[in-house]
This record gives sequence, structure tokens and C-alpha cells, in this order.
Amino acid sequence: MKFCCPSCGREEEIVLDRHPRCRFCRDEMISASDYSEFWMSPYIAIKRMQTISETYGILRARTDGRFKREREAWTTGVLALALSQLNGDKWWVEIETADSTPDTRLRRIDQSSGNNVIQTRSIEVVDWEENVDDIMKVIKKKCKRAYPDHYLLLVNARHGKGVLDFDRVIEEMKKIRSPFLEVWVVVMVASGHMKVVRVAPGGFPIDLDLSAELPKAMKQEAFVKRGIRGTGTEIRDLGPAYVPIPRGDLL
Repeated sequence: MKFCCPSCGREEEIVLDRHPRCRFCRDEMISASDYSEFWMSPYIAIKRMQTISETYGILRARTDGRFKREREAWTTGVLALALSQLNGDKWWVEIETADSTPDTRLRRIDQSSGNNVIQTRSIEVVDWEENVDDIMKVIKKKCKRAYPDHYLLLVNARHGKGVLDFDRVIEEMKKIRSPFLEVWVVVMVASGHMKVVRVAPGGFPIDLDLSAELPKAMKQEAFVKRGIRGTGTEIRDLGPAYVPIPRGDLL
């Protein structure tokens, strides 16, 4: 089983000992978890993708199928930061591991009723790549499929050529039948600067400066788990967690 030292970051495969200590720091190591065990903060989702890009290169990070979940979590994390910027709500990213859909979920706790109520946004994530000339081809293809009417479609506009005409996309969305509750598009307009736009229904743009928002997001609980206390729901802070980055050097 894999373990990681919370102090020095050393990773080791250990077979018999379930509570090993780091050979260098002597601190108790943390056992590996998987995505089914927690929700992660937007900060963690975004930084994990950054780590993959730094380790394996941007091209591999963008195209390697082994990093698909991490890419989808990154895009969902950007949307979470944009929504948090609006009203200060804390959202966590959940990666779906059992079913084929949705790709991710956004979760938050609503305490306005006096109880803990989990608010959920189920999200289908799709990339607009350079081999497709029009973003509407990507959106229309998704809209031809059957999805539950509470799902959101989230498009990561990675096309990289020209300026995306959001006004045109918003007008085009009015002409098609969409199964989605909302359709959002995220695009990087400059280094560290994102534009997050709801293109259906209506137009709702959010300008997001990652360099300003990520330090704020770092203060949010990194890993949490849903729990039950009495007859109610609670969110338990898991503290430090070790989630190995997928190996990109294995065939």
C-alpha cells in the first residue's frame, strides 16, 4: 500500500506495516486514498492539474487519458471559484468514480434553513479542442444526448485560436433544445485570468483572476467527507490526505 510523509512528502510502498513512520522525519505517514472517499476543495483540484503539467508537460497533461479525471476536476474547480466569487459560498469538487455520468459534482452546505442541507450541481464536462472549428459543434453534440434535466454542461474552451464570441454563442443557444439546466463555458483569456460565462439560460459572465482567488481558496478545508450526526448531515474535515497523482510514465 502507498504511504506519504506529511512533513517531507516522501512516498513509499509499504506492505505489512499499516501505521509506518517516515524513515527520515519519523512522523507517521498517511495512507493513500482514492477519489471515492472525499470531496476536494477547488484549490486542490486546480493545483493537482498544475502538478501534472509541471511533471509531465502541458501537452501530456492536456491529452493523456490517464489524466482525464484530473482535467475534469480542474475545469469544475474553476467554475467553483467563479461561483464562490459571487457570494462567498464554499464549494467542493467530487469526482464520479462509479458511474459513467456525471463526470463531476459540486457540493456545498446550505444552512439557511437551520439545518445542514447539501446542495449539489451534477456536471458533464467537455473540452473544445483545436480540431473542432466551432464551439457550437461541441455543445450541439452534447445537447443531442439524453441527460437528466438538473445536469449542467461545462465546456472548457481550449481551442486557443481567436477570441471566443460569447454573444454569438448565447444567441445560438436560444435556437437549440438543450437537456441541461445550465450551460457554462470557461476560457483562459490571459495567463492566470479566466472568463467563466453562463451561455444558457441568458448571458452571465464572471471574470476570474486565479492569482487572487487561489490564495483565498487555500484557506478552505482541502478534503472533506459527508457524514451523519444524529438525524442530520455533517461535513467532516479529513485534514491532510494523500491522493497519488496518476502515473504518466507507465504504459
